[in-house]
Amino acid sequence: MNTKIAVVVGMAIFASMLIPITTPNLAYAADVNVDITLGSSTKTTDAYSPNPVNINVGDTVIWRNVDPPNTHTSTSGTPSAGPDGMFGGTADAPFSVIIAPQATFSHTFTEAGEFPYYCTLHPTMVGTVIVAEGSTGPTEFSATATLDGNDYVINGKSETIQSATAEIDANEAVAVTFDQAGEVELTLPKTMISGINAVMAGDAQVTFESLSDTDAETTIKFTVPDGETEVDIMGTFVVPEFPVVVALILGVSIAAIIGYTRFTKSGTTGFFGRV
Repeated sequence: MNTKIAVVVGMAIFASMLIPITTPNLAYAADVNVDITLGSSTKTTDAYSPNPVNINVGDTVIWRNVDPPNTHTSTSGTPSAGPDGMFGGTADAPFSVIIAPQATFSHTFTEAGEFPYYCTLHPTMVGTVIVAEGSTGPTEFSATATLDGNDYVINGKSETIQSATAEIDANEAVAVTFDQAGEVELTLPKTMISGINAVMAGDAQVTFESLSDTDAETTIKFTVPDGETEVDIMGTFVVPEFPVVVALILGVSIAAIIGYTRFTKSGTTGFFGRV
């Protein structure tokens, strides 16, 4: 029984080394809070805080009423022209979303521009949302390193870095080359490297942070120094060269072990007599 268990475990480990592991990409956007301030019904441009509020395309503004016991609105448009229908109310039917004390109202902005808003219940209260062009968050990219016909996928994200390539220096390190310097997060499969203990840029060691470490992958965060584009990531295990012929020999050996185990347990006489 112990021999069979050992063989099964060995086969599972061998199979896992041949399967690249990927992680799903995630979407990034920010929630930005704006307070409807205490005593806001007597205020103007300081009724909403912060005002103006600066965000990026894809961000969500959350207005919270911290002015009990008064109710308010955050309605797109201006007091002179009325609601424009973008958020918090409609132009055709002048209805506004009422924000009770301690309640919230939110809207996600999908285009750039400046968007004025006001309180339809207290028209002196005015604010502006300024939405900037650009990314909704860090750029996501992947790099595939190939060794002995097996692909190992590294997933990354960065505010500055847009792309990367990777190579495996068998038993030594994983070399990742970026299009530019900057802070980056990388998720590396443990079938490729595990026990990450150093990140090097040339002869200089780069400080890194381990963000997560699971049975399948490790996520680290570090900054590629200015003037550098390549780093070497080192660990206690880096996938070794594993030629196809060695894989075939291992497969035949495993099959032979299984066959011999069954042979001896059946009590059949072999070259060495009955067991």
